[in-house]
Amino acid sequence: MAVSTAAPGVDSPDSPWADLSDTQREIVLALLHHGRLLRPDIMRIVGISPGSVTRLTTPLVEAGLLTVHTQQVADTGRPQSPLEVRADAESVVGVGLSTGLLTAVLTDLRLGVLATARRPLPGHTPADIISELAAALTELAAAAPESPPPSCLGVSLGGTARDGRTVDEAVFYGWHRVPLADFIEARLGVPTIIGNDLTALTLREAWFGVGRECSRFNVLTVGAGVGYGLVVDGKVVTNPDAELGLLGMVPVPDGGRPAGVSPAMACLTNESLEQLWTDHHHDWLTAADIVARAEAGSADAVTVCASFARRLGHLLGMAAAFALPETVVVAGERATIAALFEDEVREGIAAVRRASAAPLDIVVREHDRADWACGAATLALRARVLGEL
Repeated sequence: MAVSTAAPGVDSPDSPWADLSDTQREIVLALLHHGRLLRPDIMRIVGISPGSVTRLTTPLVEAGLLTVHTQQVADTGRPQSPLEVRADAESVVGVGLSTGLLTAVLTDLRLGVLATARRPLPGHTPADIISELAAALTELAAAAPESPPPSCLGVSLGGTARDGRTVDEAVFYGWHRVPLADFIEARLGVPTIIGNDLTALTLREAWFGVGRECSRFNVLTVGAGVGYGLVVDGKVVTNPDAELGLLGMVPVPDGGRPAGVSPAMACLTNESLEQLWTDHHHDWLTAADIVARAEAGSADAVTVCASFARRLGHLLGMAAAFALPETVVVAGERATIAALFEDEVREGIAAVRRASAAPLDIVVREHDRADWACGAATLALRARVLGEL
């Protein structure tokens, strides 16, 4: 895989996405979201006739964007030919930025990870980020030499980038109105989109995670901050305020008698867990070390993590009361607590949820920054299909 140094362009003449109709783009998006589909399923999802599905998909197959599979149906013996996005038609780079780390993944068009690179950040200036990104692209190229050059690049971070190009604000980097996409394209020559990390993670979950099985779910992240994503009818519900971390301001009770109430950001973050530990007259430890001690059976660590889990359950139950999800995905650096202290999470949910309500289906994602980078790749993939990159 070679890294391009040419000037970037949107829908360049050699782009296979340049001349697609809106309906053809809808077909590709449906295949990304649902995976392999038969033509009747495409007709139902997109809302087109049998003649249209053939007329519109044939050029996509000929262009190498879709692939046709032949399979026998056991009960009829008749062959069927479902369609699927061709994974190796192009490659995409996704980049997740955290306080001290840049994580990059190279994926195919079905978000299969081909290579991963992790680069510590020496600083937080745009030049620092782009320098490490260039090094990461070199690592990815070396790790996946048979892959085509990346057609596009997505970057996600804890901030707002409403136009997909300029970081309006990223507090943990001290950035305000930074035209990051322009800087990256000028240096690396890869069409780039910038997005909020939680929005990107939620889109990835909608297309390639629990969204394959259910159409309405929440994503709640705990760790460095508290984040919330909502998917309804397979679509990420978002607006400019969705990237401001508003759920962090919601007051969460601790289950004590009388109950103590704190905003979610003050009781469901790494910092809050570390503070609770020192409040129990211990020397300071990182949140990760506290959880590790709880796993090892330390009574005091179990106590503080169990309290964290009950509060998390309260927040999950309150969010579910408004959004009415089929499933709740818990992610982030401290998601492990939800798996280790499942009973306490359920106890917290039960405190704010009627016993006659259906039990919440909770999926806990093990924390891996590569998953957040895959979210950024999903942003880029969507923009690429829509002809925006």
